[in-house]
Amino acid sequence: MNQISVGSGTIIGYVVLPALVFTMAYYPIVTYLARGLVSSYAKVDLQRRFFAAAVDVSLVVTGVALYTASGAVPFLVGAAIYVLMRDALVGRSVGKFLLGIVVIHLESGRPAGAMASLRRNLLFVLPGANLVAVGLESLTIARDPQGQRLGDRLAQTQVVDGFSAKELTRALAEWWRSFLPEAARPTRARRDAA
Repeated sequence: MNQISVGSGTIIGYVVLPALVFTMAYYPIVTYLARGLVSSYAKVDLQRRFFAAAVDVSLVVTGVALYTASGAVPFLVGAAIYVLMRDALVGRSVGKFLLGIVVIHLESGRPAGAMASLRRNLLFVLPGANLVAVGLESLTIARDPQGQRLGDRLAQTQVVDGFSAKELTRALAEWWRSFLPEAARPTRARRDAA
């Protein structure tokens, strides 16, 4: 009986209480931070943004499932690092790259880096807060005129349109097609001269 009460106290202290505090503080913080954040960028299509999030979530769930199956802590650590740093590489997670969106820093207009990624995604690894952050952040993305969630406001970032994997593949194919005739021309000229 004593173990049950200790376990319940631990869950309440580490999960439920932080979730309640975060829920109560969320909208006042979002409102306060929105006053000083102005963006001239358009809101990204919500369907693309949520599909990108689904790709990223599937990668994290895979890491957690591998940890659960094997007990190997590096899988869990890798999943947590991905959650935090997923937008650190030229402002794109795997999902954002596949769907053609990018996180930019509003002051510079350049893709977000490691610190911006850390700031915008920290909520998703805080025990308790992460449980309600998923829902609250999704609602904020849908309601906000620029689609900025609390994480974006903390990091001074916004998700905007960018090139996708499909567009990159198309550009590389076009470059390769334009390169091939140029590479073949000197060879033909030499054959014709001989």
